[in-house]
Amino acid sequence: MSAIRTLTPATTPRLSPPAARPASTSSTTAHDITIGQAFEGLAGAVASAGIETVGNTVSSLVQLPRATAQAYKTLYNTQLIGPVLKTAIAVTLPVGIVAAPVLTALGSLGYGLFAGCGRGIEKGVGDAIDGALKDVGSFNSEVAGGLVKAMQQAETEALPEGQKPYDIRVVDAGKGLVGGIAGAAIVGGGLGAVTAFRTPQGVVKAYKEIWNSDQGPVLRVTESLLVPPAAVLAAPLATVGGVVYGLVTGFANGYQKGLGESLHGSVDTVSKFNEGVRDALH
Repeated sequence: MSAIRTLTPATTPRLSPPAARPASTSSTTAHDITIGQAFEGLAGAVASAGIETVGNTVSSLVQLPRATAQAYKTLYNTQLIGPVLKTAIAVTLPVGIVAAPVLTALGSLGYGLFAGCGRGIEKGVGDAIDGALKDVGSFNSEVAGGLVKAMQQAETEALPEGQKPYDIRVVDAGKGLVGGIAGAAIVGGGLGAVTAFRTPQGVVKAYKEIWNSDQGPVLRVTESLLVPPAAVLAAPLATVGGVVYGLVTGFANGYQKGLGESLHGSVDTVSKFNEGVRDALH
């Protein structure tokens, strides 16, 4: 949940001016950058966003068939849970499978913009591009590839001696599935709607913070140009993230506590999210 909240337009990441890089086109102050650095930062943002979005999304899609096969293989072979729970989880897995590359694309685009801009300002466009390429390599080996390795390890994890596999009743599995589907709709739609509604307010606050800060005019303008794309990304990211979160928590609450508690928990999640965003924007 915290990951979702941090991507709402409540605050705007600050770009710290470099301490060591010399001025190239104009003089700098303690809280500003040169015009040349601003152009390199913005160029780095665009380049990095493109590389990270395309590279990480392609990596996610390439790894997806292998990860999907391993997920079902692990689910089938694990000794830790019983057949009813295995079946219920297998039914919900496609939602996460579809959401994975979408979340990857949205998250990579946002991260690439801000990381690329910071790198471009500090060391130039070349460093921003180099950093983005390294990020893509790390994502492919450590995130996408690491997920498969983790599932392979879970597949062979032995059940403690004397312990039976954890399982649930068929009726509870039904409650979990209904709760998960409802939770995905409620939380995904709710978080997306709240974020879209609060985005204009978030944009206004972001600009106020930027222009009321003690930074110089060039750095202020550079930061201001990153606010619109962040605002555009906020609602879709909150929606997709909310769908996954709502599915998982709705499913768990459904079979553990009942359908009523599951629905109440999903509505409460949206309410608390709205309160958190509202408080952050005041």
